[in-house]
Amino acid sequence: MVFVADLFTNKQIRDEQPLPPKPLTVSELSKKIDDALQGRIGRIDVVGQINSPKLGNHWYFTLADEEAKIDCAMWASRVTTIESGEFEGGKPKQGDLVIIRGTLGHYAKYGKTQMYVERMKSAGDEKGSLQQAFDALVLELRDKGWFSEEHKKALPAYPRKIAVITSATSAAVRDVIETARQRWTGVELLVVNVPVQGNAAVASIIKALEKVDANAKSMQIDAIIVTRGGGSLEELWSFNDRGVVEAAFRCETPIVAAIGHESDTSIIELVADLRASTPTQAAMVLIPDSDELLQMVDHFNLRLTSGVIRAIEHGQSKIKHTQATLTSVCSAKLHQKNTNVASLSESLTARRPHALLQKRQKTALTLSSALQTYIKQRIALSTSKIDTLQGKLDAIDPKVVLQRGFSLTEDASGKLIRSGKDVADGQKIRTVLAHGTIESKVECTT
Repeated sequence: MVFVADLFTNKQIRDEQPLPPKPLTVSELSKKIDDALQGRIGRIDVVGQINSPKLGNHWYFTLADEEAKIDCAMWASRVTTIESGEFEGGKPKQGDLVIIRGTLGHYAKYGKTQMYVERMKSAGDEKGSLQQAFDALVLELRDKGWFSEEHKKALPAYPRKIAVITSATSAAVRDVIETARQRWTGVELLVVNVPVQGNAAVASIIKALEKVDANAKSMQIDAIIVTRGGGSLEELWSFNDRGVVEAAFRCETPIVAAIGHESDTSIIELVADLRASTPTQAAMVLIPDSDELLQMVDHFNLRLTSGVIRAIEHGQSKIKHTQATLTSVCSAKLHQKNTNVASLSESLTARRPHALLQKRQKTALTLSSALQTYIKQRIALSTSKIDTLQGKLDAIDPKVVLQRGFSLTEDASGKLIRSGKDVADGQKIRTVLAHGTIESKVECTT
């Protein structure tokens, strides 16, 4: 005994005949479904909200209400039957409420039921209920100032750990993980698995936001990414829910939100500290690029090295100038003293006071000797100080380091090689010694 369920009345039709011995192919089953849909329902009128419209020559869109949706197709020959002026700009927009007439069919290639639209007209000037609710909440929260810059928190420059609130099996979380792996392996991602649509989504997202924020300090979480892939307004609605939006606004941890595609906007994105167009961009704005950081370090290292070299050269020049000045001054003073002594000697000799002359000569000789000794001591002391300073400068001079037996190795562009990871097999390198350079090729690295 076999009972076959009626697809549309849920009645059971009793069939006393045995099942046919040959099973149906998938194509045959699809044909029977298509025949059943068209034969039992025929042409029908349906009212609903336009979602995800793709309006070229042929129109493809989803017709939805708060609880269900169905894919629709309207061929170009049918599009031309729409009266001019029926829709602003000649085409319906996202969120427009319309009445369509057509037939149901089964699209065998993708195994889905869709409606083939023959007629379409506007259901009135009002937008769909979801769009109305969206606009009302946006207006309310904007008036409260929830979207203003004063409420936006600064994002961490170098986050250690990021919580990602999304479905753990989604393409969105895979995009975030892959982007993080490419940019900086040092960042840790904590994936908080939540349903992103359906009855349980709102409560789960609120709980996740509150729990992550409450434990952010103890778990060292520096930022939160809230994300999911694209979808219709209904599918994205959890992120427009007042409770979810309020939970995000109350978070003390910075939030980056990326909901749907770039053309989609959810209210949680408006209250978040930053809106990203895609999950990948959300990861990019939070996670620094390690390659860029290394380039910055190399740049600062080059500037520091250049500054040290300039300081050494300036110090050496100043020492040489001081040494020359000191030598000149001491020589001039010594010459002046000798001149004075000679003048005094001549004066005394001219007056012929023999005893006084001898005494003065003796005194003059003593003073001259003492002065020469003092000047020599001062010159020796100054020379010692100069030699000490010169020794300190020589100790940090890269050329002196090379003379001790060390060497510097650089690539063809002149960039210093610090590790075997910086070169590849077969690469040409140059080793700088105290006297000359050596050109070589890398055979292997370890």
